Amino acid sequence: PAGNTALVLSPPATAPPLLLLGELSGEGAALPPGVLNVLAGPPGLCQALRAHSEVTSVTFLGVPREELQALVWGSPCRGPRLRGPREGHIVVIVLDSADLDSAATAIAAIAASPPALFPWGGCVVLAQDSVRGALERRLRARLEGLRLGDPMDPKTEVGPLRPGTHSPEGVVQEAQEEGAQVFQAPLLPLPEGGRRFYPPTLISGVAPTSRCLQEPASGPLLVLLSVRGPTEAVAVASALPQTAAAAVWAQDITMALDTADRLPQGLVWLNALDLLDPSGGCPRGAADTDLDEVLREFGCPPWEQPPKVDMPLSPLVTVDDPGDPELAQAVAAARGAALRWGRLPGASRARVLREASAVLEGGHGSPKDGDNGDADGSLQRALLRWAARVERAGGAVQEEPGGRALVTRRPLGVLGVALAWPRPLPLQLLPPALALGNCVLVVTPPGGVGPAQRLRKALVAAGLPGSALTVLPGNSRRSGSHLARQHPDGLWLCGADADCDWTSAVSVPRVWGVPEGLLGALRQDPHPGAERELELRCTRPHCLWLPGGGP
Repeated sequence: PAGNTALVLSPPATAPPLLLLGELSGEGAALPPGVLNVLAGPPGLCQALRAHSEVTSVTFLGVPREELQALVWGSPCRGPRLRGPREGHIVVIVLDSADLDSAATAIAAIAASPPALFPWGGCVVLAQDSVRGALERRLRARLEGLRLGDPMDPKTEVGPLRPGTHSPEGVVQEAQEEGAQVFQAPLLPLPEGGRRFYPPTLISGVAPTSRCLQEPASGPLLVLLSVRGPTEAVAVASALPQTAAAAVWAQDITMALDTADRLPQGLVWLNALDLLDPSGGCPRGAADTDLDEVLREFGCPPWEQPPKVDMPLSPLVTVDDPGDPELAQAVAAARGAALRWGRLPGASRARVLREASAVLEGGHGSPKDGDNGDADGSLQRALLRWAARVERAGGAVQEEPGGRALVTRRPLGVLGVALAWPRPLPLQLLPPALALGNCVLVVTPPGGVGPAQRLRKALVAAGLPGSALTVLPGNSRRSGSHLARQHPDGLWLCGADADCDWTSAVSVPRVWGVPEGLLGALRQDPHPGAERELELRCTRPHCLWLPGGGP
């Protein structure tokens, strides 16, 4: 739909199906020549793209995060946009009211699913103490009954590992050395090429710091942990790194819905594990994008111009950026306030914005020179406009095969904003970020600190938590990189001078180079799509699947 041409670079081991796809796409003039191009070569082949300035977006699939930093180049403001690998654990919470037979069947099936359909990185099962033993016995029985074999055979339940992926043997051995119990289904004699198969494996009794919990692993691998109840299960699921989706298994619907609502994962199933994300994705599901956001990754809104790679940088100035300890302290404080502020009802946040607008209109906190950063009243209008918008915010129920999906949007959490010298801070960027439940950390040139602090003062007087908006002076081109090293949940770079290399930003889930056209629109009547753009950049989708039409 976005109308791009594509160049696919693949290692030789995974190239045959892609080459076949490229060949088939040209038959019968399905695609014009040159629209889809497939090249096979060594992993370093992607580095050859650096010499081509016309490449505007790069997506890495199947590259471990630790290897990705050696491959990326450019920045969100200069050069191609980046999408990294998105696989991770599935977290399954099994409460004491669950149907254990159906839960065990679904968990074993998802562990054995073809990686092309469900490219997850293993499954972590959090079982309530009272049902943990019974669930483990059922899981072992289901894993023993899985059939390994030719992936082209319809009767096969577990196929070979994906080409180019590492065997999970090292992860399993390390867990065993740490004292965990490991159960593996018998691996029957296999034809030539059987070394790419790995037996269905269940690990239990692991420490929270075990590698099998910290890193996604390829293959049919389950990790079983005991939890005392729903509250502990949510805490453990929230602390796990690199999670893709979650599921809650319980016949107590009230408890299941309450538990699912508190989970941070963007895609949550209720008493099911085999339903696809309604946005059409699979890895990380609705945790990452919806259709509007997918199109933005491969196309530009009307106010966004292609980045100018050769645009000159402004001269360096003498004011230092805040140091890493100061930034770390501010991010930690914002993270502490994010849950409280983000969980408030939209009407409560709207009231804070309206009262702040009234404070600004009354002139409280205005500077001695009379410049409060809102001479034309655009900031007050933005506060009132976003207060009204957040009050109307809601979700949608989508009818899908196999059930219903309740799709809403949630705040990112902690959002970093880096400003370029010598541009003034566009204060109109802050109301949507705060209205939609985020905590914001701004690094701005000294000239923008005063107006931003006055806005903060008005918001805090109206009830905003003090740590929800922090303003720090900074003036280096590297302010974006300094912010990225603190791992915020989102990062906005305003102006090409607020540069940030992808090597620093690769661990930040959402990075956005705010286009100049949007900043200009904020000082006038908003562009028809500008508010939608800001809403997408401030929030992430959350999808709750209710099988069979819901309860």
